[in-house]
Amino acid sequence: MRGLFLVRFDDRLLTVLGLNAVAPRDRVVQWRQLVELVARGAGETDPVLLNKALARIAEISPEVPETIRATAARAIAAPDLPLALLKVFVADRGKVAAPLLGAAELDDAAWKELRAAASTGTQAIIDTLHPREPARPPLKENAASAASSPRVAAGRLFQWECGPDGDIDWVDGIARGAVIGRSVRSDLRQRFDTMQPFVDEPLLLADDGELGGDWRWSGQPQFLPGSGRFAGYAGVARRVTEPVVPQHDPIPVLAAGLPADHGNLRELIHELRTPLTAIIGFGEVIEGQYLGPAHRAYRDRAGEIVRQARLLLAAVDDLDLAAKLRSASPASRDVTVLAELARLLDPRVTVEMRDDEVKVALEPSLAERLLRRFVAAVADAAGPEERLKLIVDRVDDRAVLAITRPEETLGLSDEAMLRGESVARLGFALRLVRGLAQIAGGSLDIEPEDFVLLLPAV
Repeated sequence: MRGLFLVRFDDRLLTVLGLNAVAPRDRVVQWRQLVELVARGAGETDPVLLNKALARIAEISPEVPETIRATAARAIAAPDLPLALLKVFVADRGKVAAPLLGAAELDDAAWKELRAAASTGTQAIIDTLHPREPARPPLKENAASAASSPRVAAGRLFQWECGPDGDIDWVDGIARGAVIGRSVRSDLRQRFDTMQPFVDEPLLLADDGELGGDWRWSGQPQFLPGSGRFAGYAGVARRVTEPVVPQHDPIPVLAAGLPADHGNLRELIHELRTPLTAIIGFGEVIEGQYLGPAHRAYRDRAGEIVRQARLLLAAVDDLDLAAKLRSASPASRDVTVLAELARLLDPRVTVEMRDDEVKVALEPSLAERLLRRFVAAVADAAGPEERLKLIVDRVDDRAVLAITRPEETLGLSDEAMLRGESVARLGFALRLVRGLAQIAGGSLDIEPEDFVLLLPAV
């Protein structure tokens, strides 16, 4: 019986392909019909016909309004959708492809094919739904105990969007009342205010019932074409069946792929710094009205441009530091005597040297930049009357730098501290320092009363 239906679908597919679709409206109709027919199995028995249909779908797609493409995707979403059609849709924007990806049930090889064919935005959704597994040696254990990636419960994925105020104003794939009006800025203030993407952040929809369970959401900042003004966020949320760890730290991920000889990267960093510095300078000229009066709206916008450019410049500097740390092999590293450096780090912090001879296996300028980031970040989070202490010591083969935790952070758990967004961006700074320390062969530990930075000692 299925064979008869497939033959009938093939006949219809051939008919639709033969239509003289010249007018824009006719081309949209043809695209929609081809998508529906291929989704229902047309072309399975005739690969040549199927390839012609897929090529026509891909050809016309840019002319089809995004709302129609998204509606078609929601209409055909199913676990057994042909992989060839999925590959066409994943080349589209993430919000178009998301319903199909949420419903798909594929093996690892198929997910790999989709990832290779996907657009940048859609790749982020695929990585959320089907995280990449690091290479590892085979484990001698039975299948029941083998480690597996977090999987999405069937049909439990929805899309969402919010405006520049942070309130979610559109959802698809879940009851509107569960999410509409929720403030992304309230949940993720630091990321929202700095317009950073986020991945796999915890999302509580309900304590129990149909919407209960472990939900995670991911989002990308959106900007208006032409003006480039911030337009809010768009993203997806999923319910997982196994715990996942939010992806906070970009530095270790970026640095892992940096080559040992990073001369070209340093040149690129220099090329990025130059225009950013110019942008900051021009913005400050407008904001300060150095060349004459400027409307308040222009001054406010210039101030925002300066703020965002400084954030981007800091990110460039962080990448530069990560590249330098990555490229410095242990055999070629210089050493830094911490006693010569510690007392120059920050006047707000009292230094207690318990080992005047301790040295770290880092070139002095790198050691200074890393330690200044660490100490200044903690000092910025302290109250104006607080006096912090930095203890410098050595334990076995590790240099130990322990700084007092500011009062506002006492009692917070490690997770709350690293995810905290209310204490002078300290959570972000600590995650950055932890990533840089790991590249240098060290670590950052959070103790009940201290932040402890450990670095290789010589």
